[in-house]
Amino acid sequence: MKESDEKKDSRNSKIYIVTAALLFLGLWEISVKSGLAHPVLVPPPENVLMVFVKYWKDMAFSVYSSMKLLVIGMGLGLVLGIFLGLFTGYVKILRLTIKPVARVVSTVPPLVYTPYVVAVMPTFYSASIFVIWSAVFWPSFLSMINRVGSLDRKIIDSARVMNLNAFEMIFKVILPYCMPDVIGRLATSLTSSMLCLTGAEMLGAKAGLGYFVKKYSDYADYTKVLAGIILIAVVTSLLDAGLFKLKRKLIKWEY
Repeated sequence: MKESDEKKDSRNSKIYIVTAALLFLGLWEISVKSGLAHPVLVPPPENVLMVFVKYWKDMAFSVYSSMKLLVIGMGLGLVLGIFLGLFTGYVKILRLTIKPVARVVSTVPPLVYTPYVVAVMPTFYSASIFVIWSAVFWPSFLSMINRVGSLDRKIIDSARVMNLNAFEMIFKVILPYCMPDVIGRLATSLTSSMLCLTGAEMLGAKAGLGYFVKKYSDYADYTKVLAGIILIAVVTSLLDAGLFKLKRKLIKWEY
C-alpha cells in the first residue's frame, strides 16, 4: 500500500511540475507579446529555447567543464572531511583543540574569499577546486566530529569487549554509524558547491556554466544568459534527483 501511494505521489508530482512549467512559459510569452516585459531584458521563450538547439555543443562543454571541477572538489572535500573528522572526533584531545577553531573558520562563506583565492592561486583550475573543497570540507568535518562525539558510549564499550583495535573501531563501528548523516547532507553540500563553482567561474574561468552566463552577460546577450541560467537549474536539479535516489537506496530505513 505504501509503495502504491509513493508511486501515485511521484506521478502527481511530475504532473504538477509540468503544469507549473507550462503555466510559467505561458505567462512569460504573454508578458513579452503584450509589451509588459522589456524585449531585450526578457526575450521571448522560443528565442531562449533556440539557444539550446544552436549552441548545444558550447553548453555541453560548459557542463563537462563544471562537472569535472565539481566532482574533484566535492570528492576531496567529502573524503578529507569524513576521515579527518572521524579521527578528530574519536581522539578527545584533538576534538577539544580543533573543533573550536574549525567552527570559527567554517562560518566564513567560501563565496566571500573566492575573488581572493582566484587571484592568488597559480591557476583558476586549482582555485575553483579549493573553493568547492572549502564549501564541502568544513561542514562535513564538523558534522563528523559532532556525530562521533554523540556516539553512545555503550556502543564503544561493546566494541572494546570484542577486542577491536583503534583502526577496526573507527572503520567498522564508528564510520558505519556516521554514514547516514553524511549521505543525508550530500544535497546541501551539492547546493553549496554549485554556488561556489558558478561564482568562481564568473571571475576567471574560460569555460563552465558560470563562465557561459558571465560571457554573454558582458555582451548584454540576455537570451543566452537566460538559457545559461536555465541550464544551471536543470543540471542542479538532475544532480539533486540523482543524490535523492542514491540516498533512498543506501538509507532504506528512512523511507
